[in-house]
Amino acid sequence: MRGHNLKAVLFLAMLLPSLAFAQMHLANETLINSDRSILESSLKFNAMATDSFEFDYEKSPGRAFLMSAIVPGAGELYAGAKWRALAFASVEVFSWLMYFNRKNKGEGLEQDYMNYADDYWKLNNLFNNLSNEKTGLDGSHILFLEYNGEEYEGSDSLLNAWGSYVINGEVQPVRTRDYYENIGKYDQFSGGWDDFTDFNTISDSVISVSDLRDNYLTQRKESNDALKMATNFATVIMFNHLISAFHAQIAAKNYSSEEADKVSWYMGLVTDVRFKNPIRGLSLSIAF
Repeated sequence: MRGHNLKAVLFLAMLLPSLAFAQMHLANETLINSDRSILESSLKFNAMATDSFEFDYEKSPGRAFLMSAIVPGAGELYAGAKWRALAFASVEVFSWLMYFNRKNKGEGLEQDYMNYADDYWKLNNLFNNLSNEKTGLDGSHILFLEYNGEEYEGSDSLLNAWGSYVINGEVQPVRTRDYYENIGKYDQFSGGWDDFTDFNTISDSVISVSDLRDNYLTQRKESNDALKMATNFATVIMFNHLISAFHAQIAAKNYSSEEADKVSWYMGLVTDVRFKNPIRGLSLSIAF
């Protein structure tokens, strides 16, 4: 009997440590499986599309277009094309400087040749030279005359009728832009220059250009050339705005698709299934 009891005690002594070891091993396995499931659950939760948000801030082609349409080069600078922005801005500044330079010079020369014409072209000269059939108010072009506040279409017969009023200055030509062009451009009105008779006679079949008229034509040409150049620079300014706008739009598109340093925001949920409420917070990361 004692032998059986001893065997039972020895068996229990051997079994209890094994049970304890097995229980600990099972506990560890459960812990490991539990941690793995928590991790997998958390990753699965954070990977859900509904729990993640991404915002990419890129260059707007529309904004770049508008900026360069207003100020050439501004859109390129916004899109990151700094050297091209400098090029368009330089063209803009240079064109505006040249525009005002040529415009001011042309207008100054224009006023000079108008004053010159007022000094050296006179209606009574034209009246006195009507004997030369090449000059006068009758012809393909018209000068308007002003008398007593009224305007009349000029003619040789009208000059003869108003001869005394023309000589004393009561009748004057209407000084429009066409007037200043016509008196220098057409032989018809060349008899009005002070030095006409120094270069022409009644019997001349071809009108010779007098020095005063030639000088006047030179002044007008210089003025017109300057004003034309101002117009050319105004055209350059217009095209610079247009080209820069489209170029900035293209630069912004290229920048956003190929060269942009994107800024991305990622947001996800932090979860732990060991708690009754598995949502434990939010995770936020910024990628530059």
